[in-house]
Amino acid sequence: MKHFLLLVCLFLIVITHRVGAADIPPNRVWFVTDFGAVGDGETLNTKVLQSVIDTCSNAGGGTVRFTPGTFLSGTLFLKDNVTLNLDAGAVLLGSKNKDDYIPIPRTNIREQPAFHFTDGSFLLYAENAKNVTIEGHGTINGNGNSFWYDEMLTAHVRKPKEWRPRALICFVLSQNIVLQDVTLSNSPTFTFWSIACEDININGIRIINPQKGPNTDGLDLDCCRRVTVSNCIIEGGDDAIAIKSDSGILGAKEYPCEDITITNCVLQSGPACGIRIGYEGDSVIRNCTFSNLTIYDTDIGLDIVSILPNRNDCTILKGTRIKNILFDNITMRNVRQAIYFWMGNELPEQESQLELQDIRINNIIAECRVGSLIGSFTDQQRIKNIFLSNVTLIPTENQPEGLPLSGSGIWGGNNPYALYITNTENVQIDRFFVDFRAAQGYWSHAVFCENSKGISLDRFSTKNFTALSSVSQIGLKNSSAFINASHAEPETVFLKAEKSKITLGVNQIEKTPNNITIDADSQVIENR
Repeated sequence: MKHFLLLVCLFLIVITHRVGAADIPPNRVWFVTDFGAVGDGETLNTKVLQSVIDTCSNAGGGTVRFTPGTFLSGTLFLKDNVTLNLDAGAVLLGSKNKDDYIPIPRTNIREQPAFHFTDGSFLLYAENAKNVTIEGHGTINGNGNSFWYDEMLTAHVRKPKEWRPRALICFVLSQNIVLQDVTLSNSPTFTFWSIACEDININGIRIINPQKGPNTDGLDLDCCRRVTVSNCIIEGGDDAIAIKSDSGILGAKEYPCEDITITNCVLQSGPACGIRIGYEGDSVIRNCTFSNLTIYDTDIGLDIVSILPNRNDCTILKGTRIKNILFDNITMRNVRQAIYFWMGNELPEQESQLELQDIRINNIIAECRVGSLIGSFTDQQRIKNIFLSNVTLIPTENQPEGLPLSGSGIWGGNNPYALYITNTENVQIDRFFVDFRAAQGYWSHAVFCENSKGISLDRFSTKNFTALSSVSQIGLKNSSAFINASHAEPETVFLKAEKSKITLGVNQIEKTPNNITIDADSQVIENR
């Protein structure tokens, strides 16, 4: 009898397995139209599409395939081992209707809603998911224009409506994520937002958002580890790529943002940054490489902000620590500011852990309207170990005389210098060239260093600085610097120093009485 029961059980298992296997389509590809999805752009397909995703994942994984057509949907939850594949001509279109989106309830470290300016709704969402891929030559369209007024909030940004989805795609605490070849467009806010995720590979995608769309970041990599982004084109109305460490959005745990590589991308962001690192978060950001990038028509090209801001709605308690960052082989066209690295604190009475150090910038050519800045809000917390090599800045602005210095803050500013360095320690500059031929007006210094220790300026030169209203090529105030193998333009003051100590190596300086001007509290040592 026991043997008979055992045989019956084995038979039932085999039959059940065969029935399940029969439900799995060839090559494990589930076509959404086979489940009844309609690609007419009007039929709401949310329930059907979710059932396909669930079926695919429950069967052990495979591909959910969209054939040509426009498939309207609300919130879809991505699941383990599922690939969304969109054929060329296939569009997954976000609904205009708030009721078609499902809020994600989550509170942050302040016990406030984590997704603060909406109810936390997304078109595509995954949490604690593994092995999820979005690929193909189709498009995911967030219908962003439906969530903004025609009225302008600022000169560059449209006014958002009272409600909108928080992002087009969001992954939280997930692993092994792939985005390949797809186009992401018209996002109502962030386009792709990953929070505390690991092992992300993004390759060959296009992100195309309206230039005046509010908060339409391209990629927001927040507290993520082991990320590669390559061969992408990103255009939009906010930061093209933002590297952040807002661990407070998930609670008190530290989630480092680290081991990130961005390469071979074309970036554009009218009112914001090509690359932004920091600002939002308390966790550390480290070990990031950015190479072979083209940035154009953008406010700030390379932006690093380690700051404790005065905002009651954010989860930043002590500020961001940023270190071990490399930029290499980057060209910029029509950017307002090429480089803006700022370690600041809008709440100086509050405890901070700000840190910004070990940054290397190689092989940069930047056409920019105003000067760049590398600095800290205080000499008690200095930016340290910054290395610039083979950098060319091409200022194009007609700079008015008497313009007040506004170089510090969150969003950059203006200054009458091609490069302003303040409250730093160990800034090493080699082969730095400023081409002023397209500039006009008042540029008081090509390089101005203030309250800084250990400046090294090697192989520095300018072109057409003589034709501008200016003070000196190099300006120093309360700083120490070594200057070597650098060129003074004829009929121009090479160096003006106040309360500074300068060591001169072998420089090409025309011997005129006013070529080097120092005050009584400065010292010049010639080290030949």
